[in-house]
Amino acid sequence: MSLAVSVIVPTYNRASLIGATLNSILDQSHAPAEVIVVDDGSTDETESIVRGFPEAVKYHRTENSGVCAARSLGAKLSHSPWIAFCDSDDLWMRDKLARQVEFHEETGVEFSFTNFSIISNGGWEKGTKFDSAPEGFFGGFKKVPEGLVSSRGYYNDLLRFQPMFPSTVLMTRQFFERVGGFKAEIGRILSEDLEFMLRCAQHWPIGAIVEPVVGIRKHESNVSGDTYRTICGEIEILRYALKTHTLSDQSRGLISEQIILRSIQAGWWAFDRADFETFTKLLSGAPRMKLDTKTNLKLVIASFPTPIAKMFHGVVTGNNGLRWWKTAS
Repeated sequence: MSLAVSVIVPTYNRASLIGATLNSILDQSHAPAEVIVVDDGSTDETESIVRGFPEAVKYHRTENSGVCAARSLGAKLSHSPWIAFCDSDDLWMRDKLARQVEFHEETGVEFSFTNFSIISNGGWEKGTKFDSAPEGFFGGFKKVPEGLVSSRGYYNDLLRFQPMFPSTVLMTRQFFERVGGFKAEIGRILSEDLEFMLRCAQHWPIGAIVEPVVGIRKHESNVSGDTYRTICGEIEILRYALKTHTLSDQSRGLISEQIILRSIQAGWWAFDRADFETFTKLLSGAPRMKLDTKTNLKLVIASFPTPIAKMFHGVVTGNNGLRWWKTAS
């Protein structure tokens, strides 16, 4: 296998995690040509941890500008014709790069992503991301000996289900530049990677490695664990996509629909916290006819003066909060 791969690792205050991440990258059976760590202004011991690694790991510190800017800077500093990304709290199986490199050499595809599992409490969960894919999601892919290859773009599909995470992708430098790289202006919004992956999905063929060769670690400082903030981030990203992406009328309609669905989801979380102002703001763009009876009732409650709204809020949520609303018939 001859493909030279630069691995870009953006990081911010990951002193307790980045060591294991870098070890998993350096232990690859297909060794990366270089590993570039872009420290986005960490205030902990991240720098000293990274500088303790061999010269194959190059450390670059920059002013805090967000993860998108860090990834793009890493790509700019790299030298290989192939680029892979790995977040500084994730782990790679030893054959991750080897499997993807073999796939690309056999198929000629310029962009691929792999399946992954969640790592929590130090253990890899049995289920994988691909296991949760909606029925027929991979219908646009054909099987090849090394994995799957798409026969069409996947933009609209990613609006409903997103299996492409930064730590799983490998692409040519030309592909990265062709799609426009990561956008620094959205680098502080949660789910910022969705915007980049949507643009990647407009270019095909796309490769997929079915084996879960990446582990996405869940931990206390992992902001993506905040469901409410994650959904709100997705809403912002989708609005950004509407303004900046080249889209068909069908894609525009699907994005608008997904914004409404996510706004309702985020609104429920806001209502559960008795944040009636945010709840009303989130639901303001949703057509009332698209809302179920429970959500419309919540809108009525949220319109009351705050003391009265809080009284009704306590009555309808009870001790079980959102669970009562989700399970009631």
